[in-house]
Amino acid sequence: MNKQDIKVTQNFITSKSHVEKIINETNLKNKDNIFEIGAGKGHFTLELAKRCNHVTSIEIDPILCEITRNKLLNYSNYQIINANILRFKFPKRKTYKIYGNIPCNISTDIVRKIAFESTATISYLIVEYGFAKRLLNTNRSLALLLMTEVDISILKKIPRDYFHPKPRVNSVLIVLKRKSIRMSVKERKVYKYFLMNWVQKEYKKLFTKNQFNKALKHAGINDLRNISFNQFLSLFNSYKLFNNLK
Repeated sequence: MNKQDIKVTQNFITSKSHVEKIINETNLKNKDNIFEIGAGKGHFTLELAKRCNHVTSIEIDPILCEITRNKLLNYSNYQIINANILRFKFPKRKTYKIYGNIPCNISTDIVRKIAFESTATISYLIVEYGFAKRLLNTNRSLALLLMTEVDISILKKIPRDYFHPKPRVNSVLIVLKRKSIRMSVKERKVYKYFLMNWVQKEYKKLFTKNQFNKALKHAGINDLRNISFNQFLSLFNSYKLFNNLK
């Protein structure tokens, strides 16, 4: 995990069978290079080292780093780095995937870092269920920003009984899959302006009444409270078209 006060924020999954059940939901392969966010006590690190080509684990707590090293004495295909994940710089010219049981208090920062500062093709994260729902909520700016970079889905429910100490809520395993086409810097600036006004329901700043009706019809939207990301992109493309933006 990656917070100095680890006694407050850390919830470990230590059961070998639980670890295996969760990892089995992923599509990690023996050729994969993995960056693990938070080694914890090394239970997932060990399983990743068994299954993958190489594991680089970033753990802020030096005591947990040592525990993990002792657990993986018989493995040479891993490295543990004593560092804060929020200050860690992912490589730019390397193919890799990310795995992590991430702390709830910095979940947003970590997911944003993965989406916008890494080049990971796929990321598997254990997060609180409520947080996962927010990542999929297209009425929220965070979800709409992330969805330009990654496709997000829930793979598996993880009962709170799996953790020690037991948290108050259940968790889930989610996957972030990198999209092949990314927005340009110029288009992203326009997108952010459109997004913020949309989330704040400042529709008049984006469309005339006639334009708004046309955009909604073209996107197939009947209920503004429940739209898909593709429908939102359709609205954004209509906005660019009406304003001669490329």
